[in-house]
Amino acid sequence: MIVFKQTNEVLYREAIVSLYIDCFSTGVSEQYIDLAELTEYIGLVLDKGNAVLSFENELMTGAVLSLPLKYDSYLPEIISRDFIVNNCIYIAELMVTQQKRGKGTGEKLLSEFIKNVDRNFYTGIFIRVWDQNFPALRLYQKMGFVPVATIRQTKKHADGNGTFDMNKIYLYKAV
Repeated sequence: MIVFKQTNEVLYREAIVSLYIDCFSTGVSEQYIDLAELTEYIGLVLDKGNAVLSFENELMTGAVLSLPLKYDSYLPEIISRDFIVNNCIYIAELMVTQQKRGKGTGEKLLSEFIKNVDRNFYTGIFIRVWDQNFPALRLYQKMGFVPVATIRQTKKHADGNGTFDMNKIYLYKAV
């Protein structure tokens, strides 16, 4: 049974950092992760936004990290021009443990997040995803998100030597 917890409590920071490393240090999106920068980033998200965490048998199986869209440092100009940024929330990360991928955990997490968005304040949700992450793209589109912009992000190779580019798609959903 999946249990959800919506929180911004710092006590979950280490578990979220571990989940992030699990999700982005292996596989096709493998990249270099600076632990100090990551810990600071997760702290910012918990300070300015919140997390919806999923647990099974008391083990964290996934997380949706969100904060107001204005905190997205990569935000394309077209979004700033076409949307009221102050009334949009940004899903900074949607992460699921490798063991739970493809089993509906991401969809349940995203549904839980959408269900709890403050509709008195937020009018839209944004998420950014690598254009080669086909399972995530299918999920977001199934959940009603539509592409609105793209950017190119430069990442370091996992060994810290050299860089590579990732084309990212911003998707939007009205709430």
